[in-house]
Amino acid sequence: MFVGWDIKLPGFEYKLGEKNVAIGLSRKWDAREAGREVARLTLKELSRPPKCFLLFATIHYVDNGGLDELLNGVWDVLPEGTPLIGGTVPGFINNFGCFTRGATAMAVSHSDVDVAVGCGHNTKRNPRKAVEKSTTMLRNEFASSEYVNKFMLNFVSGPQLLSIPGIGYKKVITSGIISSVIRSVFNVSHLLFQKGIGREDEILEQAVKSLPDYHMILGTSMDDYKGIRNFQFINTEVVTNSLVNLGISTDMMIDVKTTHGMKKTELNFDITKLSRNRHFIHSINNKPAIKELSRLLNWPEDFVSDKTLFNTILYYPISFHYNGREVPVVMPAVFKDSIMAPCMIDDGEVSILTVDGKSLISSFKECLQKLDITHPEFGLFSTCVTIMQTLGYKINVFREEIIRYLGGKPFIMFFSAGEGSYSPKKNLTYANMSFNSAIFGYGRGN
Repeated sequence: MFVGWDIKLPGFEYKLGEKNVAIGLSRKWDAREAGREVARLTLKELSRPPKCFLLFATIHYVDNGGLDELLNGVWDVLPEGTPLIGGTVPGFINNFGCFTRGATAMAVSHSDVDVAVGCGHNTKRNPRKAVEKSTTMLRNEFASSEYVNKFMLNFVSGPQLLSIPGIGYKKVITSGIISSVIRSVFNVSHLLFQKGIGREDEILEQAVKSLPDYHMILGTSMDDYKGIRNFQFINTEVVTNSLVNLGISTDMMIDVKTTHGMKKTELNFDITKLSRNRHFIHSINNKPAIKELSRLLNWPEDFVSDKTLFNTILYYPISFHYNGREVPVVMPAVFKDSIMAPCMIDDGEVSILTVDGKSLISSFKECLQKLDITHPEFGLFSTCVTIMQTLGYKINVFREEIIRYLGGKPFIMFFSAGEGSYSPKKNLTYANMSFNSAIFGYGRGN
């Protein structure tokens, strides 16, 4: 379970001068009422009808009227035909505060912006086809756009655990027989049930191949960190196991950056046996993987369990490699002696990393400091839900730093379980426990 925290600022009023971009928030429990409120509060800040509407909500609305009713409430207010995407997240930060319950939205009506949305389904079964469908929608929509700079938000259905008969939803399986069955049906679970990892790393790579001249950030849709269900929004529909994209074509500058607070330790080891699908580490230093990892980290026998997983293995990420690229990620599940990797990895030498609250905050400040835009208009951020777990109420530092950098301009940061970014100049980055920033605005001399 995640830490329940909310930060609200009494007397704080958010006002946007030109009202080209606006942020809304609702803390109402009822889905329909929340949809109406978040749309009304967002749109009242705009001086013209919105060109798009980005909506994030926590999973509790499923049991408080339903996500369809949340969207119905939004459409009670939103002008008909407005492009809309979004989905469920475990929490978010915006100009008003930091929240693990509620709904937030961003509406854009900037005169120097063209907007499009895309969608592809069955992301766990066929991520390539989902990306092709969604990016084709954006490419066709922007065919007549006069603007040069392009951006795409990739918002992907995140991991979903498969319920095991007689066991339920487990992230640590000690039975050798059950673990063997799970590993053997791993790919089948994607094909038949669309359960398992989100495959967001594959989606980002395919998106870059499809639209190499776009700037991108990636985030995943989640529930309240249980990894059981998640949902995405596309216009008037609630979908799942889908990819939804927000595309922006503009004459504004776009800058994206990724940083993380993970630091290399002196503990190195060799991955000596991987599964064929490159997602399961069977052996480390020619020994059973979890036993050898526990030995390297001086963990007692049977230390890793469902109860201790988030206090142990998730805070010792590993710097893997894939296709020559460093991929620092956490390991989300253990099956007997094997460790699952959330993305495809290569074998060979890797390094154990460590992370703490201080390094996370420093890394985020570094991310903002490296951005090239000196006169920002608005921002989008994706970051790892484990960071929310780690920092608790101190997560408000992120909000303070963003407001300072943006000068009070609108932004949304949403939490995910798989993040990344891409820039035509900086190439692709995928990492857990990371900060991914997309800033729109102008630089010196613009």
